Amino acid sequence: MYMRRVIGIILLCAILFPVFGEMPYRTALRKANDHFVNEEWRDALALYDTLLERRPTRMKTYVDAVVASAMLNDSTAIMQYVVRSEMQGLSLDSLFTGVDFLSRSIGHTGLYEQVLLLVKSEQPWFTRVANNYLLGYYEFRRDAARTLSIADELLAVMPRQINYLKSKANALLLAGDNEAAVEVQKSILQLDSLDFDANIFLGSYYAVKGQERLDSIDERYLDSMDGTLSMQGPSFRTEKREVLDTDIACARHYFTVAASIKSNRYLTEQLDRLSQLTDALPQSSGIVSPLLRRLKQE
Repeated sequence: MYMRRVIGIILLCAILFPVFGEMPYRTALRKANDHFVNEEWRDALALYDTLLERRPTRMKTYVDAVVASAMLNDSTAIMQYVVRSEMQGLSLDSLFTGVDFLSRSIGHTGLYEQVLLLVKSEQPWFTRVANNYLLGYYEFRRDAARTLSIADELLAVMPRQINYLKSKANALLLAGDNEAAVEVQKSILQLDSLDFDANIFLGSYYAVKGQERLDSIDERYLDSMDGTLSMQGPSFRTEKREVLDTDIACARHYFTVAASIKSNRYLTEQLDRLSQLTDALPQSSGIVSPLLRRLKQE
């Protein structure tokens, strides 16, 4: 009789063990989070698989799993989780956004780029989606070369997309290619003549360029004086009128258009300043010219 009872208890335990032995979801989630915080990536991944079997549509688990896989530099695992999330009908945008936030929070922003480039390589049909996120990432990093590369890829498919053109213009400016940036901004106005940002950019560009040219003419005029009034005054004034009719006129035009869209203090001040510019030459004596030279040398 005793043996029968012992055998019965053993059999009952064997039947009930899977139920009692299965780790509760919240416990598994907590342990997975602990492994992630402690950078125990493989242990965390083992639990993420368990968690996804129970709740296959929880986006946060896919995000954590992708980042843990990226920390292990395991491209195969990354793509397995990406594909698994897609099979559940989850948004790739949400996955990318989550990976971006998490990689920043743990101080490894390069993981985000790694994932985007991998998805772009392995799933070409998502190239545009990945490129959009890469464009934002490279702009945030102020990486002019890579921003230009991605912007050109996107513009090859959608050449009239103004946001891509703006990204390209900003990257060109960052790279120091001001003239090319100006041409891209002009192409934006060909698509939308009332684009506020493009008008502000071009107005500022021509205002600065024009002012620098006017200042240069004044300096050359003062340098040409040797204690007496320069006889070349008319030619210098002609140069200044040419600047007023070109660069300054362009600046006033773009600022005026921008002000008609959305006026602000900056535009009001710039238009007022530009309207006061004339072809008048600076007054000087034989003392001022050497002083100007000395200041320039300092």
